[in-house]
Amino acid sequence: MKKWNKKFAQSIANKLKINLNENHWNIIFCMRDFYKKYNITPSTRMLLTYMKKKKIFLTSQDLFILFPKGFMKYASQISGLPDNSNCF
Repeated sequence: MKKWNKKFAQSIANKLKINLNENHWNIIFCMRDFYKKYNITPSTRMLLTYMKKKKIFLTSQDLFILFPKGFMKYASQISGLPDNSNCF
């Protein structure tokens, strides 16, 4: 997590063929904030609850539209976080 930066995130997203937009970045930064605060990679439900507290209103369906080949796996990779083994 220490070596992560936006350039790193963009390079991973490019390899995964994901064009990052504002919603992607909101998710990425929320995941990183959550990880820093609780020292775990959030599950989808935990992330959505945390995002609502941050006034970011997305649904689980939105997450899967933004990361169609696997939200948790790809969002974690781009965010520079360990995979959450409890999520799909």
